[in-house]
Amino acid sequence: MIGLKDLVWFTGLSPSEVERIESLATRRLYEQGQRIIERGDPGDTVLFVLAGQVLAVQWTETGREIVYSDIGPGSAFGELSVISGSPRSLSLYARTNCTLLEMPGGLLLDLIDTHPQVRRAIMRGLVRRVHDLTERVHDLTSLGVEDRLRAYLLRLAIEQGGLEPGRTLTNLPTHAEIANIVGANREAVSRNFATLNRKGIIESSRKFLRILQPDALMPDAPQ
Repeated sequence: MIGLKDLVWFTGLSPSEVERIESLATRRLYEQGQRIIERGDPGDTVLFVLAGQVLAVQWTETGREIVYSDIGPGSAFGELSVISGSPRSLSLYARTNCTLLEMPGGLLLDLIDTHPQVRRAIMRGLVRRVHDLTERVHDLTSLGVEDRLRAYLLRLAIEQGGLEPGRTLTNLPTHAEIANIVGANREAVSRNFATLNRKGIIESSRKFLRILQPDALMPDAPQ
């Protein structure tokens, strides 16, 4: 399990300052499937994932779940609401058992005002999020389901360490969760997983996924 000192926002701070921040934060444990925050809740804290995976979701008027992001260890969420003073824009659930650290929003704002390195790290994170959302809009509007699934697996492999042949991905979302992430239905995702398995591009089961031909997941690879 990582600690506050391992988070990119705080890597430039002294050990005593990190200890002070941690003493003012609250460690929280959530079981798989448990709601962490609800869309519309007051946005007065920021949370850090120390262990486990968190899903950021929203529902359409017809009840369809849309997964915006799968948040892993070392990531923060809630800072947008703290900075803007607005309610939570998404609901968050524990995809696995999770350990989170909850920081008062006022403390975050003080750190932004007094520590330029924290301010820069937060700004870089927000810019990356904009870039990621832009890329996702592009994928949803211009790619078919198989291409969106290929792009998702590429991003997941990069996040988990690299694209060398044989890279095994762990702690995968379910097919239904992946369908929500890539903007498809579970049946379409399952069919395309079967296609990628049949082509020898991946080897997968319910417990793992191994990328055998990472180059074949690239956008310009032959279908």
